[in-house]
Amino acid sequence: MDLRQIRYFLTVAEELNITRAADRLHLSQPPLSRALMELESELGCTLFTRGKRHLTLTAEGLAFKRRGEQLLTLVDMTKTEISEMQNGISGTLYIGHVDSNGPTLAAEWLASFKRLYPNVTYNLWCGNVDDLTDRLKAGLLDLAITMTPTNYDLLDGFKVFSEDWVAIIPAEDPLAQSEDECITLDRLVDNDLIISSRRSREEEIRSWFREIKKDPHFIVKTAHSSNAAKLVNKNLGIALFPASVAKNISSGARVVIKKIAPAKYVDYLLTWDNERHPNALVAKFIAHVKELCGIGKE
Repeated sequence: MDLRQIRYFLTVAEELNITRAADRLHLSQPPLSRALMELESELGCTLFTRGKRHLTLTAEGLAFKRRGEQLLTLVDMTKTEISEMQNGISGTLYIGHVDSNGPTLAAEWLASFKRLYPNVTYNLWCGNVDDLTDRLKAGLLDLAITMTPTNYDLLDGFKVFSEDWVAIIPAEDPLAQSEDECITLDRLVDNDLIISSRRSREEEIRSWFREIKKDPHFIVKTAHSSNAAKLVNKNLGIALFPASVAKNISSGARVVIKKIAPAKYVDYLLTWDNERHPNALVAKFIAHVKELCGIGKE
């Protein structure tokens, strides 16, 4: 198996049509079909179910597609690292981030880093903390902006930002009509609640309510906080998310934002694989973020 075969396979997996894939690869169909058959023979499995008009990926094909994409990403990252060693600070940074305030932090850091190192390019990937941790450990990301709770057995990092938790309440709900700027847990507990689908996040929120000896009801768990306001706007329930989620709420949304009392906070961290030594570019970026955050200053 070689990289050429993997690239051929991934192109066919995207097109699900030999003719279109061959056109993209500037090949005739026979050598492309032969390369796929050789790959299947080496792997000892069928990667595609062949129909009259199009192809369908088998279970093995789907698994190989995922691994093939990861392999090519690692190849690109390796080329970048070697280039840095030869030519100084350039190449591509692979950075992941949570949504909430993650995009804002990433944009600020990249803008200031670009002024110092204009030859650097960036590849951004958004996901929840569990996804980001998996990609860091697989070597598919150099760095990630994550949120507490963080698995320090797997990752190194440092705090870069902190913000309040808030309740996003339908405007028609009686709780939204109150003049109080904050809402207590005992007033929230009897409502349908919308939270993150991250398991450790759910446990964290449950622990808040254990403090008042109550058990909350979670009606929706969502992987993306950007969905929260839309769900609240449809009166599905009250969403509990970090305050920065409110930045993405449109002016026309009929929701009210209140801080939770007693105050609850979430920390954002810049993290990396604790078993992987940062290359020169990654180390420069880490140092730059520390400087921006005032970390290490007397």
